[in-house]
Amino acid sequence: MAEALTELEARRRQLFQELEALGDFRPGMISTNYRKCGKQNCACAQPGHQGHGPQYLWNTTQNNRSRAQVIRLGPELEKVERELANYRRFGELCSELVAVNEQLCRLRPAPEISDERELARPKKNLAAEVQQEVAQEIERLLGRLLRPAGSLDLEASELAIRAAMHEVGGVLLAKVLNSDPGGSGAGVKCRAGHAATFVDYRSKEITTVVGQVEFRRAYYHCGKCGKGVVPQDEALDLVGTSFSPGVRRLMGRVGGKESFNEGRVDLEELAGIKVQTKAVERVAEGVGAELEALGQRERGRAIKDQKVVPLKSVAKLYVSFDGTGVPVIKRETEGRRGKSATGEAHTREAKLGCVFTQTAVDEKGHPVRDEAATTYVGAKEVAGEFGWRIYGEAERRGLRRAAQLIVIGDGAPWVWGIAAEHFPGAIEIVDLYHAREHLADLSKLVYGAASAKAKQWTTARLAQLDEGDVESLLVSLRRLRATATQTKETLRQTIGYFESNRERMRYAEFRRQGLFVGSGVIEAGCKTIVGYRLKQSGMRWSLRGANAIIALRCAQLSGRWEEFWEMRAAG
Repeated sequence: MAEALTELEARRRQLFQELEALGDFRPGMISTNYRKCGKQNCACAQPGHQGHGPQYLWNTTQNNRSRAQVIRLGPELEKVERELANYRRFGELCSELVAVNEQLCRLRPAPEISDERELARPKKNLAAEVQQEVAQEIERLLGRLLRPAGSLDLEASELAIRAAMHEVGGVLLAKVLNSDPGGSGAGVKCRAGHAATFVDYRSKEITTVVGQVEFRRAYYHCGKCGKGVVPQDEALDLVGTSFSPGVRRLMGRVGGKESFNEGRVDLEELAGIKVQTKAVERVAEGVGAELEALGQRERGRAIKDQKVVPLKSVAKLYVSFDGTGVPVIKRETEGRRGKSATGEAHTREAKLGCVFTQTAVDEKGHPVRDEAATTYVGAKEVAGEFGWRIYGEAERRGLRRAAQLIVIGDGAPWVWGIAAEHFPGAIEIVDLYHAREHLADLSKLVYGAASAKAKQWTTARLAQLDEGDVESLLVSLRRLRATATQTKETLRQTIGYFESNRERMRYAEFRRQGLFVGSGVIEAGCKTIVGYRLKQSGMRWSLRGANAIIALRCAQLSGRWEEFWEMRAAG
């Protein structure tokens, strides 16, 4: 780069010398004319004669008026021709000089400024420029709004003011960004630690919350890596993207709440930001992937260091988890059996877990979940991986500071496998309402759905279940006499279900301790986090995309969205 600067500076000196040596010059051109006098007996009247001459005219424009002057043949004509040639050369030299100066500006790094007064001067100039831009924009806006004809359209005025404020904000942001191109001298270090040399200043256009903004920043190149280095992009969190962090935050927000196309529409309607549907999808899934990576790091630290970050110690910490199917694209179900008539699988199970706390009961002794104390984690993954996920979240929430640990599930074997591995010693509770469903379904098979006997039998069994008297319930189940093969198998499975979960069904004792006996929190979470967003009509997900959106929704519904962006900003 030093050699290039030396050559350019030498060329600039040469251009100045040539300009000084030019001498006089004038703009315009010389035209050659022939004139016929109009006399009939003159030679110019003969056919084919071009007329008297030649006559030389200097033509130019001065003060927007055309001018023509006759130039005599001889020294005067030679002088004018020389001055016209000098003028053309003057233009060529000036154009080349501008180009050389621009190259010098791009190649020469910005000088370091140490004088506080010199540092403050650009800020004052910037403030004055912005004030002028704002004043002009307000004047234009008022000119449109305060037209004498017709009444004021308030809606149109509101939107016009918002658009104008975005324009002003865009001007301000562009000036702020351009005031510091991120130059760090002649060289910087790339991510691998190699020396990257300054190349020039390059422009970049980004989409921000105040519209499109273009700015210039210093560009360096690493010869060893063969890659460019832009320190300002790294400082502004713009590496590999044309969307500002503020826009990415909004895109992640809407992408986690609704379909990507609806998110695009809402961004334009509510924030005046115009993007493509595919861009919302890519950015939302990218933010979700960042959230997932952050969660993995946090869980890893919590497990390794056993550090907890609860708001306060609590008497009871609940852990609950469940599974729900997510529709996926075909390649995600290859080789898997499903429940469809053809035996093909169309969904993959996403596992969702929640952790919440309880410190009190109401006046009737019913447990009360602490306000804003529920956090969620989830992904489409096998039970072994999910076990570490929910365990890590419980550790993060203060597992080791809880006086009581309660695990609530629906009775699925994988649920209690995770409980045994990661939460030994916890109070295990089978969701009461799932257990009730088993009894209601069995009675319909044995006695018929609408029979009085089915209702009578179910009422009696539910009373035994609510009391936690599983032994008496099992005696009643074994007394049933089923005839159909399907009914016999269902009866056998139901007896096995209550046999294996009897200690998890002591509901009277659980209520006496003021504990929750239902998994309503995680059931609602499955509907809100997974069902509402990922199971809408026509949706099909890749494994990566579904996990990214699940991570997004878990963060949003766990009250950790703002925390995530603050952590990103802090680096």
